[in-house]
Amino acid sequence: MFDAVGGQPPAAQPSSAVPPSSAVPSDSAAPGDSGAGRRRPTRAELLAAYDTAVPDLVAPRTTVLLCGINPSLESGATGFHFGTPSNRLWPVLHLAGFTPRRLHPSETGELTSRGISITNLVNRSTARADEISDDEVRAGVTRLTELVERISPRWVAFLGLAAYRVGFGRRRAQVGRQPETLGPAGIWLLPNPSGLNAHYQLPDLVRVYGELREAAYPDG
Repeated sequence: MFDAVGGQPPAAQPSSAVPPSSAVPSDSAAPGDSGAGRRRPTRAELLAAYDTAVPDLVAPRTTVLLCGINPSLESGATGFHFGTPSNRLWPVLHLAGFTPRRLHPSETGELTSRGISITNLVNRSTARADEISDDEVRAGVTRLTELVERISPRWVAFLGLAAYRVGFGRRRAQVGRQPETLGPAGIWLLPNPSGLNAHYQLPDLVRVYGELREAAYPDG
């Protein structure tokens, strides 16, 4: 899945990229939670965000770790995962029951308070997912495994079939719960919420994301 991100700390520059191992704990100050993260990046800021890393968003206790392919330029410029506010992830999380309302990408505290963390297989911002090589995706599995072992989520949800199939060598993996685990976590494969994924319309996304929500939060 291609993580298209937005919000607004100052625009990140490639020379000051956050190391891939860094993480933003949920109790740190989140710029968008105070309403500061709503301005969209300029074209110059987006271009300057190429190859910028985005810190992992880590909840105090993680129930579901969402894993994208890599950050978009808007994510790199703002520091917020799935930072384009129009990304379908935000209405899907709401309609599938993960959040009580549609969130803005900058509202990180609302996510982490519900046990939702976010990372990417490749922590390098690009304009398009096809700028990421299969070798980068496979190499990202090591970093992801280390994160999973550290934060012990109940579920790791991969948002995009192709990246999971490449990274883990599961060429025929289909949407839904997978038979294998990643460390202590169960694995769930979900469609990319990007609007470019024409195979899944909003009701379809809500249905399959809702299946994970029911498994992860059986008490509602």
